[in-house]
Amino acid sequence: MKKKYLLIFILLIFCLTSCSKQETEKPGETVVNFLNALQQQNYASAKAYYSENLDNLPNFKNKIEAISPAVANELFNKLADFSYTIKKVEIDPNDKNKASVTVSLQCYDLGSAFQNIILDYLKTDLEMTFDGAKDEEIIQKAEETILADISKSEKTFRQAIMIALTKEDDVWKLDKISENRELLNALSGNIINTIEEINNDINTIK
Repeated sequence: MKKKYLLIFILLIFCLTSCSKQETEKPGETVVNFLNALQQQNYASAKAYYSENLDNLPNFKNKIEAISPAVANELFNKLADFSYTIKKVEIDPNDKNKASVTVSLQCYDLGSAFQNIILDYLKTDLEMTFDGAKDEEIIQKAEETILADISKSEKTFRQAIMIALTKEDDVWKLDKISENRELLNALSGNIINTIEEINNDINTIK
């Protein structure tokens, strides 16, 4: 009889421990599913794990494709080709519907590519303009320059980022990415930081 109750007690402890662990891991699973969807450029799937609208991302890709399909393909393939590791999952002790997931992200440094694109594009544009090249030739050369700079970018940008989540109706979803500057910058391939640095340099010159 004692063995029977002991077995029931052990099973009960195991069940409670498993349930507690599963509850803690759910925010981490949401982040994994979201990031995996971004890697696959499956924005419809990513929307299921995000509290805000993600339509601007595919719309942005469509706008670039309308100008240059080759540039859009190279850029978004680089943006999607990031790697990550879940470092820590925490439930807010004061609010069980709030959680944070710390992720180590490694991305292509497209910010550096963006700087090179600006300089190389201006140089190419000016040289070809003074050489009397036609607009079509300048545009074609510019596209080649942009593609070359994006292609040369390397996966050297690394950062540990905390991602906040909220649980509503028993479903965990990421909070607004626009309010998480570090995550936004990482997912952009360090372009956000680069643009801000360029703007600061321009303002300093003024």
